[in-house]
Amino acid sequence: MDLKNLFTIIFLIFSITINSQSIRINEVVGSNSTIFDEDGDTPDWIELYNYGSEAISLHNWNISDEENDDEPWIFPEISLLADEYLLIWASSKDRSEINYIRTHVNHGDEFKYIVPNGNIQYWNTLGFNDESWDVGLSSFGYGDNDDETQLPFGTISVYLRKQFSIDDASLIQGLILDVDYDDGFVAYINGVEIARANINGSPPSYNATTPAEHEALIYDGGIPVRYSIDNPQDFLVDGENILSIQAHNISDESSDLTIIPFLSAVYSDSTDEGIIPPEILDLSPVSFMHTNFKISSSGETIYLRDPSNNLVDSVTIENLSADVSYGVSMNSNELVYFDIPTPEGENNSEEFLGVLISEVIFSHNAGILESPISLVLEAGEDEYIRYTKDRTEPNALSYLYEGPIEINVNSVIRAKSFKDSYISSYSYTRTYLFNVSHEIPFVSLVTDPYNLFDDDYGIYVYGDEYNPAYPHFGANFWEDWERPIHFSLYNEDGTLAANYNAGVKIFGGWSRGQDQRSLSIFARGGYGVSEFEYQFFEDINYDEFQSLVLRNSGNDWLRSNIRDVATTSLMEGSGLDYQKYTSVASYINGDYWGIYHMREKTSENMLASKHNVNANEIDLLELNAEIVDGDNQEYIELRNFVEENDLSIQSNYEYVKNEIDINNFIMYNVAQIYIDNRDWPGNNIKYWKHPEGKWRWILYDTDFGFSGQWWSSWDLDYAYSYNTLEFALDSNGPSWPNPPWSTLMFRRLVENIEFRNKFINRYADEMNSRFLPDRVIDHFTNIYDSILSEIPNHLDRWNSGMSSSDIYFYVDKMNNFAANRQPEAKQHILEEFNLPDYHKVSILNQTPTYGYVRLNNNLIIQEEDWEGDYFEEVPITLKAVAESGYEFSHWSGESDSTDSEIELSISEYSEIQAHFIPGSEVNIVINEINYKSSDEFDTGDWIELYNPNSSSIDLSSWVFKDNNDSNTYIIPEGTTIQEDSYLVIVKDEDDFLDYFPEITNIIGEFDFGLSSSSDGVRIFNSDGVLQDEVNYLSSDPWPDLSNGGGYTLELISPNLDNSLPESWSNINLHGSPDQVNTSTASITDLDLANSIIFPNPFNNEINIFLNLNKTSNVQVSMFDIKGVKIIDIFKGDLDSGMQSINSKLDRLSSGLYMLKITTSDGITNIYKLIKR
Repeated sequence: MDLKNLFTIIFLIFSITINSQSIRINEVVGSNSTIFDEDGDTPDWIELYNYGSEAISLHNWNISDEENDDEPWIFPEISLLADEYLLIWASSKDRSEINYIRTHVNHGDEFKYIVPNGNIQYWNTLGFNDESWDVGLSSFGYGDNDDETQLPFGTISVYLRKQFSIDDASLIQGLILDVDYDDGFVAYINGVEIARANINGSPPSYNATTPAEHEALIYDGGIPVRYSIDNPQDFLVDGENILSIQAHNISDESSDLTIIPFLSAVYSDSTDEGIIPPEILDLSPVSFMHTNFKISSSGETIYLRDPSNNLVDSVTIENLSADVSYGVSMNSNELVYFDIPTPEGENNSEEFLGVLISEVIFSHNAGILESPISLVLEAGEDEYIRYTKDRTEPNALSYLYEGPIEINVNSVIRAKSFKDSYISSYSYTRTYLFNVSHEIPFVSLVTDPYNLFDDDYGIYVYGDEYNPAYPHFGANFWEDWERPIHFSLYNEDGTLAANYNAGVKIFGGWSRGQDQRSLSIFARGGYGVSEFEYQFFEDINYDEFQSLVLRNSGNDWLRSNIRDVATTSLMEGSGLDYQKYTSVASYINGDYWGIYHMREKTSENMLASKHNVNANEIDLLELNAEIVDGDNQEYIELRNFVEENDLSIQSNYEYVKNEIDINNFIMYNVAQIYIDNRDWPGNNIKYWKHPEGKWRWILYDTDFGFSGQWWSSWDLDYAYSYNTLEFALDSNGPSWPNPPWSTLMFRRLVENIEFRNKFINRYADEMNSRFLPDRVIDHFTNIYDSILSEIPNHLDRWNSGMSSSDIYFYVDKMNNFAANRQPEAKQHILEEFNLPDYHKVSILNQTPTYGYVRLNNNLIIQEEDWEGDYFEEVPITLKAVAESGYEFSHWSGESDSTDSEIELSISEYSEIQAHFIPGSEVNIVINEINYKSSDEFDTGDWIELYNPNSSSIDLSSWVFKDNNDSNTYIIPEGTTIQEDSYLVIVKDEDDFLDYFPEITNIIGEFDFGLSSSSDGVRIFNSDGVLQDEVNYLSSDPWPDLSNGGGYTLELISPNLDNSLPESWSNINLHGSPDQVNTSTASITDLDLANSIIFPNPFNNEINIFLNLNKTSNVQVSMFDIKGVKIIDIFKGDLDSGMQSINSKLDRLSSGLYMLKITTSDGITNIYKLIKR
């Protein structure tokens, strides 16, 4: 290289380096609640600024929140002009495409419209002739003084049509529909439904009314509701398209109606179609990019690097409170804090040196006091405290703390720390109560009274304009407003259990009209914490909550006050998803507020906690496929399939079984039908799906169950006789409560004989167990007794003029229903399914300690003499399960079979006995141990058990321990290990399934670790008798590649003595959970010893030489270290002998990979390869 070229290269490098230094991280927000992205979310954000004089390309730059990040977020091909700002959402949505947003339908546009007097066919399609329709400008409606086109008072619905043009629909990446509405709507493009809210029916009838009120927002300074629409190519066409909307009112007496639609398109290329999005939509004409990470407001560092991975800038943030930014000062060029962020603009807000994070310390814990106190407050060094006693947030004008505060009456003290040039701390709140006592926990809610009770701003009050008729539509409490609140929970003895700053909304439907209103409590980073970390409910294995509900008992308020919690908790162990509860007394701003039932909030977060899945991956729907979270496309496809196909054809039913959790759906319908919930299925219906699961239904809001229709004297006394099964199968019900769409899935499924029989048997099982009258009545009585001591205070608070006996009147009606429901429900089954009769089945077992009978793969019969009613023409199944040390012998009575599982048809009273005998059963074997994974394949600790017997073994309440007796894992009830099968017990299910997603025979999680030096694995049966034990070492004479070397301890054969080290080996890389521990060296198809893979490490290609003993179908695939398939290298038949495969892998990035070779005999070999 000559000297001139060398200087040129050095100059170019120097120029690039100098230019890149004019890009800086200019402002960061780690907890945003005011700036919205294109999805209507409020993610964290980062602002870059080019303070230089030239434009700089950011193509292939990267940004990350990790110093050494293998997968930083990469910038697309974009440049930042001189003196230009760039906003990047730190949302973890990982979007790097540059999109361009244009609005096609705007507020004030001209529409064709009609107020229909009947249903109109095809009105929402492009080819419909709307020449006779009126022409008007949006908005449409009446009553809010914001309507460009006035509609008559009392209008129930209006249909709108607006054409818009798209030259090339393939450029449209997505659509954004923003709608301001009162009370509900459905939107279509070219006849395809794209969004709806608060209206049932598919499609809704022209005269359908909404189930609840929804207030418009724009007229009161708000913004419209946003709907992001994916896959627009499914319905858009080149040229003219039609947006159609039907808007609906809650009643013809409603005080207002509003519909204002906006439609924007997200283009992959710049265009002049449409217009720049209007300001109210807060949509940038160029959509912002989204990183693959979020920012922790508590503290972390953001790194910006150029294409050569040189660090250009970094910013370390700490303790960013809500809507506080950290950025570069225009005055000093130093990093400072701003209380008003300025995205895409100069940092010209007031500057602060920091945010105060020190806690205000109270000398006395909040709760119940027996005598007056002198309250002392403490703050951090050089800080001073201001406080309030009137429940308002402290500010710079509040009381200055100068000495102890005397507390001798019920009091709420709120305090903040202040310091010159610093943003004040969060507020800290304590409630002190005298002369009170409770036998249940209680909660205290504290907020500025203005937030709850101001006529214009308060969320709890009626406000100035509302319908005087119940439930008072138009009142403030019907608005979707959120206000800050302090929430604290106290134990029965008055000691503080948990307290948080949070957000609060009014919750519920018509029960909002009650004087005591239900409340939703939200954890948000903007208030201080993004999760409530406390175990609020018994018998759960998680303690993180994003939201809670304080429910007033809904429509059961001042009646039984227990109906929903008693009904849903009755389903414990049924497999249904429902809200746990804790009954609490309550105080608002120090005033007693009566009984609430604290509940989990039915949301994607609740489901994620219950099922240990990612909340962001859940599709949660309600009503007729309306989106609560996620996407509804899969369900709509399923619904269409069910509507269009005959499910009595088994192949069609099998398709539905693959989409729906059949057992869950059956139990869900059994529960709703048995309790006689007639505020369902066209209302109070939610269902969900995770990508790795099937659709499941959630049981909630059962206030109409167990004679819950209190306004009807017949229903109070005789609801138990109502045929809710017929009601749930009605194909032509009214719009509420059982319209045709709501019964579709169930009535189509019962056409299939397999489903019908499973449903009938599950209903019978539940009536023979959970729904037995005495059991239900005992359950209700226990729950009522738990709040009995609080009922007089509750009734006094709400001036009800009632007594505890008035409340028990409704509990007694619930008991009356439970006592009389069964014979009626059985008769309904006979009538609806045209069955001859039902008969009693008696199951006998003279040796229940030897084993038990599982009935219909559901009930576990452990009694010596059990009986229940079952139906003719619906066979039942019986399975005999032997306890450890015993074996099943035979049946007698209705069957003399020696098969452990039999089917029994019922035509009369039937008696059958299971016989068990002492057996020669071999103990369960500890077959594989993973005590230390390799770093690149970290599945967490796990063990594998093997059942060498010819029958299944019930492992319920068996115990797994290591060498420390205090480390125990109790195997869940109902766990069985099948004959000649395996069961894996894992420490961390997520870690394990990341690498072995195909394995389903797993349980866990155990909360202790296995030692990587020496330890033991012990298995005890439910009686505490040791079944198997292995004590291992991580070094010689035990196989040592199990100690982080990528292998597990694998028992060479289950027949060997597993206490001996020579019985164990390192056989398969990463082990063989749920499989035979077969050595790959012994396979028949592939001669492993004479097969070659080289080079390793490799650069751009590998050569694979396989010595096959016989012709075999071979598949060779490459996986990354997380188990994700990268490429199929070869798939096909190879002849015997040495065969070669060459593969170019130059597109792979450097790193560790796994090569997987599978042959016809099902044996898999995995090789570790390194790409340079």
